[in-house]
Amino acid sequence: MGQLAELMAISKHQIRYNEEKGLLSPAFVDKNGYHKYGMDQVYQLANILLLRSLGVSTARIDQFMNNQDTVWAEKTLKETLKETEEKIQQLVLAKQKIENLLPEINQKEESYFKLPQRNLSKIYSYPLKESLDLVSFFKSVKNSQKNQMLFSESIYYLFNDDQVDVYVSDDSSTEKTLPTGDYLVKRIWVEEERELLEAIDYFSKEVEQPFWKVSEIIVKEAAYSSVLMNNQILYELQYCISMEG
Repeated sequence: MGQLAELMAISKHQIRYNEEKGLLSPAFVDKNGYHKYGMDQVYQLANILLLRSLGVSTARIDQFMNNQDTVWAEKTLKETLKETEEKIQQLVLAKQKIENLLPEINQKEESYFKLPQRNLSKIYSYPLKESLDLVSFFKSVKNSQKNQMLFSESIYYLFNDDQVDVYVSDDSSTEKTLPTGDYLVKRIWVEEERELLEAIDYFSKEVEQPFWKVSEIIVKEAAYSSVLMNNQILYELQYCISMEG
């Protein structure tokens, strides 16, 4: 086994693993328990290692060892190619999320940003003077079929008269659009709803400038960033800045 591992540039553990899975069998085992291999096993192991390097699953390799023909090989490789392309897409999305997340960790508590247009889709509303009813909220989210993105995307809270409207990003939606523009953005980490309400009240007074046009305060819950902090949720208070006259 040691000589075979050295020849194939792998570990003895990998040979044992393939034997345990029934993919490879020694030519014979001597009286001392040593596994012996011939050229048939060398080529067999070479096939296994090639298929593994292509991303073929153990179950499919097992089928291949018992059913070696070009029709099966072509079908298996096409299926593996499709799965590989899906994994690549998942990795690309993961890379994008990491790249978006890293700047947010180091971002200043209060800054000015040029934010792009954002299209939103409403998933819930509740009275301004009441707390969010979590049970009805999650039922509404589930019915809206937005639950898959709920904690991987930002959640937006917009104040409208006597109610709070809850939105999620949705590029295909025309329901609500946040315009491109310069925004004053204040970041806060909160543990209790009271802290958020106090921050919103303070922020609303801060943006009361006589030379700024009146704009709505946007409360963005960065749920995906909040998973990095224990018992705290990251919120961004955003205010679009434009001048009078």
